Amino acid sequence: MASKVVRDPIHGNIGLDGFFTGLVDTGLMQRLRNVKQNGLCYLVYPAMNSTRFEHSLGVYHLAGHLSDRIGLSEQDSITFKAASLLHDVGHGPFSHTFDVMGCYGFDHEKESRRIVLESEVSDVLREGGVKPSDVAELIAGKGRLGGLLSSEVDVDKMDYLVRDAYYAGVAYGVTDVERMLQSVRLEKGSVVVEEGGLEAAESLLINRNLMYQTVYRHHTKRIAESMMTHALLKLADTRDKAFQLAALDDIGLMAMMRSSKGYVRDITSRLDGRRLFKDVFSEKIVSLTGESRKELSENSRAVESTIAGDHGVKEGYLLLDYPEIRMSEFKVKVKTGEGLKDIGEVSVLAKSLEESEREKLTVNIYSLPEDRDKMKGFKPEDYFTYTQKRLTEWD
Repeated sequence: MASKVVRDPIHGNIGLDGFFTGLVDTGLMQRLRNVKQNGLCYLVYPAMNSTRFEHSLGVYHLAGHLSDRIGLSEQDSITFKAASLLHDVGHGPFSHTFDVMGCYGFDHEKESRRIVLESEVSDVLREGGVKPSDVAELIAGKGRLGGLLSSEVDVDKMDYLVRDAYYAGVAYGVTDVERMLQSVRLEKGSVVVEEGGLEAAESLLINRNLMYQTVYRHHTKRIAESMMTHALLKLADTRDKAFQLAALDDIGLMAMMRSSKGYVRDITSRLDGRRLFKDVFSEKIVSLTGESRKELSENSRAVESTIAGDHGVKEGYLLLDYPEIRMSEFKVKVKTGEGLKDIGEVSVLAKSLEESEREKLTVNIYSLPEDRDKMKGFKPEDYFTYTQKRLTEWD
């Protein structure tokens, strides 16, 4: 197959040759051109319209460079690059926003593996001399090379942290990707950072911390995505329907939502017009007991329904938002003269960043502006269990 060069604003020229061109040209990969990388972030940062397609190309590009740095064999390098290119092919519309369909068994990583093993993608891989099963294993983060694509520090994160900062227009893209590529090593199947690359690893954590606080968990973005996920759950009332929606791109899903009736249509109209719910309650997660956090994580919809009913708010118009807690990057292993250590053990900065991240996580409740008066008598202690420290602060 003919070689191609793709011009990318992050990495410059990205070369595609051989069967990689064929993989990119499959319908399943082309679908990613219409799947936004960051869900509804564009409602806050207007330029955040980048897609899973260019991110996949970026990860593929970095995989090639990392393969050279650590001296992978030609076959391992090809397999690693193929997995990097295909790792997000199973994402539903609006990317992680659609992960709410996990309640019906949808998992974008599992879907990516299924596509690699069962679709036209599988045929292209075989024609290129690559075993689809090896690619699927890498996408799952398994095998001796799995950590290069899915771990505390991997080519996936190296691309999206810089790419997302660029499109958000924020000055947080400080990750020293080139230095990271030089510092990453494989140790008994695990990905580690050499001690000389500690500053580069710290730059990744700084970037990650700032991006989560100001972009990924921006309060307006959280409100919009809570509205969207509630509408999706109303639209997909069965497992079969959920998986039918998963095969759509953003355009197809929005068309279906706009043509729906009742609640789904109302929420979609509000999102289209950026007429969003308002924040009526916010509390730091660290103020809640472990038992209360577990309850919110596992049964937030039930708690939400109880609060709405107690305050006379119509179902679906009071939204309880308990964020998914992702802290794996703070478990990066650093290779020191005394052996492998967690980055927090050798970096005061990394430890403080992790503490800052935990301190800023909040549970929120949103409602329509016209329903805010109904929530004035809301007593959070009736629904959440607070730590003794937080109760003492109120006294």
